Parts: sequence; structure tokens; C-alpha cells
Amino acid sequence: MTEPNAATVADEINASQTVIDRAAGMLRAAGDPARLRILELLLNGELQVSDLAEHTQSEMSTTSQRMRVLLQQQLVARRRDGREVYYRLADEHVQTLVRNVIEHADPSHS
Repeated sequence: MTEPNAATVADEINASQTVIDRAAGMLRAAGDPARLRILELLLNGELQVSDLAEHTQSEMSTTSQRMRVLLQQQLVARRRDGREVYYRLADEHVQTLVRNVIEHADPSHS
């Protein structure tokens, strides 16, 4: 199997500037260590803000602000059950992204 040349790869991707800007925003949001920890925690399923605050040893207000950023960048989704709000990863793409970046950063996975 041959490696694609740069022109072929560029032709296949060819994302619009809007898509590139959106992707960069997602990466910035996920690139903060505290927010990445939250995304990692959500790999195991949905959690409430209070649970996330406890796991990350952060204040509820700080955790809520982090969740707002992740929600704005569509990395997480939420659902309400009465007064309770539950957060989860937005979709399988986000799950794959989080798993891949953490595994890639872990020297024991080489």
C-alpha cells in the first residue's frame, strides 16, 4: 500500500475555514487540563455537576463554568431530570477523540 501524497490528502480534507475555526475551538476547549479531566470522567457515562466537582476537587461554580465551555463547543450534551442536570460526552466522535488523545499521550501505550 502506498502513502498518499500531500496534494491527495489536501484534496480529501479541504475543510472550509468555518469548519477549521470550529475544530480549533473544540481543541482549545478540550486542551485545558481540567476540562480534559472532565471529558475523561465522562467516558464512563453521564454525571452531575456535583459529581464532577467532587471528582476534580473543584468548586461547583468552577465546574459549571468548565461545563459551559464544553457545552458551547458541543463536546458535551446535557439532560434535565427535574432539578438535576446530567452531562455526557456529545457523541462517539468525542469519545474517540478523548480516548485517542489520552492513549497517545500515555507512554505505556506505545
